[in-house]
Amino acid sequence: MAMSVHFRATVAQALISEQMLETELGRMDAQDWQPIADLFAAKLPEFDAVIGLPDADLLALAVAKARGVPLYHSASSLGQGGGEVLVMTAQLQGGQPLQTLAEQIQRAGWTLPLVAAAIERTNKGARTLLGEMGITVRAVLQVADTPAGLVFERRTPDRWAS
Repeated sequence: MAMSVHFRATVAQALISEQMLETELGRMDAQDWQPIADLFAAKLPEFDAVIGLPDADLLALAVAKARGVPLYHSASSLGQGGGEVLVMTAQLQGGQPLQTLAEQIQRAGWTLPLVAAAIERTNKGARTLLGEMGITVRAVLQVADTPAGLVFERRTPDRWAS
């Protein structure tokens, strides 16, 4: 999709190393994240609140604004209530921290049907772990760890965004 062309080019240049990818994502400002936020705002199903993980503050803020829903930074700030929460991260890696967050969200009376990531590291297993909990993962780009380094996923990429 045209909205993510610049983002894909930025990520492609940073695939040299994991550290470079993290550095490049950390350099992105609100303007850089806006096309990704627009894509998520247009294509994701309805939700009642957004929790932005620390690596996705600007992205989560833009999505929450576009959808007119509140933005939170932790499950404890949700308070007791109900509704569906979208968790956003810049880079989805291992699913264990998100599994813990999902449990906290459920204890607060909310549901977590979906996690949205700018980049999913497919070898890290988060999609499988979250899927076992009934949580769908949506990522703009998928990156695989290979012996030669990081590459865009080619095996069975999730093409929901295209």
